[in-house]
Order: sequence, then C-alpha cells, then structure tokens
Amino acid sequence: MHRPPLLLVVASLILLAACQGAPETKDSKPPRTTTTPLAATSIPQNLASLTPYPVPKDDVALEAPAGFEPTFAQNVARHGARSLTSDDSIEDIIKLWDEAKQADALTDAGKRFGPDARALRTAMERVGFGELNTLGEEEMQGIGKREGERLADLFEEAIGEGAKVDVFDSGKGRAEDSATNFSAGLASVHPELDIEPPEADEELLKFDNENEEYEDFLEDGPWIAEYNRVRKLSNIDDAAKDALSHLFTPEFAAGIDKQLYYGDGIFDVYRSGLAMSRDVNVDTSKLMPKDAADAFAYVEDGRYFYSRGPGVEGTDDSYQAAQILLDDFFTAIDEHINGRPDHQHVAVYRFAHAEELTPFTSMLELPVADEQGKPGETYTHENNDFRVWSVAPLSGNIEWTLWENGEERIVSIRQNELPTTVGRDCELYEDTENFYELKELRSCLGATQ
Repeated sequence: MHRPPLLLVVASLILLAACQGAPETKDSKPPRTTTTPLAATSIPQNLASLTPYPVPKDDVALEAPAGFEPTFAQNVARHGARSLTSDDSIEDIIKLWDEAKQADALTDAGKRFGPDARALRTAMERVGFGELNTLGEEEMQGIGKREGERLADLFEEAIGEGAKVDVFDSGKGRAEDSATNFSAGLASVHPELDIEPPEADEELLKFDNENEEYEDFLEDGPWIAEYNRVRKLSNIDDAAKDALSHLFTPEFAAGIDKQLYYGDGIFDVYRSGLAMSRDVNVDTSKLMPKDAADAFAYVEDGRYFYSRGPGVEGTDDSYQAAQILLDDFFTAIDEHINGRPDHQHVAVYRFAHAEELTPFTSMLELPVADEQGKPGETYTHENNDFRVWSVAPLSGNIEWTLWENGEERIVSIRQNELPTTVGRDCELYEDTENFYELKELRSCLGATQ
C-alpha cells in the first residue's frame, strides 16, 4: 500500500535542526495543541497489541553511585500508535452490520456500532492503514522530549563535543515516522544537537522477516500446538458468539457463518478506538462485552507468549532471534568507548515492532517476561504475568544508559522509561538496585560479540 507523506508535527525549524537536512513534506502541519497523554489508569488491559503507551506519571530519577556520570544512551522501541494494518476486518464487519440494519436486527449497542466503525474506518483511511496516527506522533515526541530532559547534561556536553545521535528504523513507514517524531521531541529540548536522519536496518529491526531459522519456527514450530491449547482454554468460539449477540438479535446472530472471523472484526473495532482517539471522536468501550474482549486478548497473549515470548522451559526458539539486537547493544557501547571511524556518537535509538521488542524483552528476562511456561502446563493469565499490553504496548521501549567513572563502567536499564532489572542471574552492581557492571551484563546475558 502506498504510504502517505510523513506528517511533521513540530515546527519545521526544530525538525531541520534535529534531522540535519531531512526532506520537508508538502503536508507539514503546525504543532498540535492536544498533547495531554492518556492516563495509564484509563487504558483497559484487554487491548493486547493495540494498547496505547502507558506514559509514566512521574519520572523516576536514577542515582548512580558516586563518581559515575552518564556517557551514552541507547534504546529499542516499538513504533507508536497506529491504525489497523488492513481494512479487511473492519470492512467486513461493517457489511455484516448493514445486513443486520436492513433486517431490523440490531441491539441498542449494535445501533451505535455501525456509525462508530464507519467513523473509525474513515479516520484510518486518512491516516493510512498500518501507519502512525496522531496519538503515535504524540507518544514518540513525548518520549523523545522526556529523554532530552532526563539526560540533559549528557546531550549538552555532546553538543559541545560535536557528538551525534544515530537513529535507525525497520524500514516500515510507521517505524520511520516514529523515529522522526522521537527525534523532533529530543530536538525540542536540545535544538543544536546533531541528530542523524533515520536509517533503515531491516536485518536488525525486522529480524522476524530476515532470520530464516526464526521464520521456519514461526511458520511451523512446536509453539503452535501450545497456542492451540490456549485457544481451547479461552472458549474463543463462545466469546465470538457473545460479541455478536451484543450487537445483533439472537436470530440474526445465530445465522452468521464464520462467527469467529466476525468476532475478530468486532475486537479490532473495540481495541482501535483508544489508539485512534486523536483522529476520531468515538467511544468503542461499550461495543464489546468485557469478558469477550478479555478472551480475545488472552488468545493474543498466548500467541505472543509461545511464538515470541518466554516460551517453554528448556527452549529458547521463541526469543533467540533477538541475539542480533542484543549484540548490537554491546557493539554500540564498544564503538562509543573505542570510537567509530565515521563519527563520535552519544546515543543510538532504534525503532522496530512488537515482533522484535517482545523477544528482546524475553531474552533479557525483564520482570514482565521472566517466567517460562512449565512443560505440559498451558499458559494462562492465572499462572503467568506475561501480557502483551505490558511487554510491547504501542511505543513500548527498552533503554540502556552507560555510566562511567574512569575505567569503571556500569549500565542502567529502563522499560517504558521506568527503571527495571534483568534476569539471567545477572548480579547488580554493589549496593544498587538498577545498575550492572558492563562486563557482568556482557557475561550473564550471553553476548556473542
């Protein structure tokens, strides 16, 4: 699908300073005045992979041990909020709704569904299917701005030394646009900072499509049998019937073929509303019963858990492809310490997808993805804390900051801007809660470069 011109959402002078000659677009527009982030407490926990970014209420400062100063920052982030990647499901459920309307077979909730679904589809057509929407732009600008504020001294020193910020994306439009908006947010705090234009690196940031062994696993791996048990436990067919009965009269709902397919379409409408809330004024929260939405979210959680998440004890097929990303984090640190042949850099920011962020989170064993499933025991919400909404929300991110004190080097890690710890039996730096010696991380995480 043709991607529309990138919508710039900050003043052009700031963007030019940030991106050093990045091309202007015909459809540039002034900064939005609606920038109040969605409160994390207002975001339902059954939107799965379309969960908007849970903006931290307060920044949690990290106090490094005496003598240590931040010298380098890097991240990997999922792209920001987007529209649906295709219009198929929403188009087909609208057609079904039209049939029900003609048959006078709509419930009260059903009468509201059609106009809201049409409004959503129209807004997605304006944005472009699969593209970054206005909320996504805001999410990424906000993260970039807070990064600039959090590491203000680091970036001001970089300006004086002529060090650059490197930016990479997966090559997909929504990731490229996320990179540009993040850069604009960072530049709004440090307009003189030398931020490189985004550069595509599909092998690194779309590795689920570039790693042949991983592709084979995803297509026909043993995870599929585990996932099918999740689907059976979820009673997803009954959830689909409940979703349809919520909108249509019993007689009409009973006569619908492919009920699960249309239930998926209702779920897509339900969970798209919040992510699209800056582009269209609809409230989709009442368009699907909560229990039915919970069931669909659980099925998606199970799919990610077994195919890209922690997986089953004794195996690492579901996340091992993220090794390329882990190695790149250490390579970036080494290049910062030892110097690069082309230019000195103070930060590296990477923009990818849930398919990359989830296995990377699982490889690090962050607290939201640190428990594998037991052989013979099916993943459920009761026996495991893994949830897509917390592991890889829209704009979700993992950041490492390098701190130095002479020859001593330690690393702090944040997930979604909040300090966190890693697993893999990594030992914390003495008397700290969120810092690791660089050599300890390299050893315990299993760097291969």
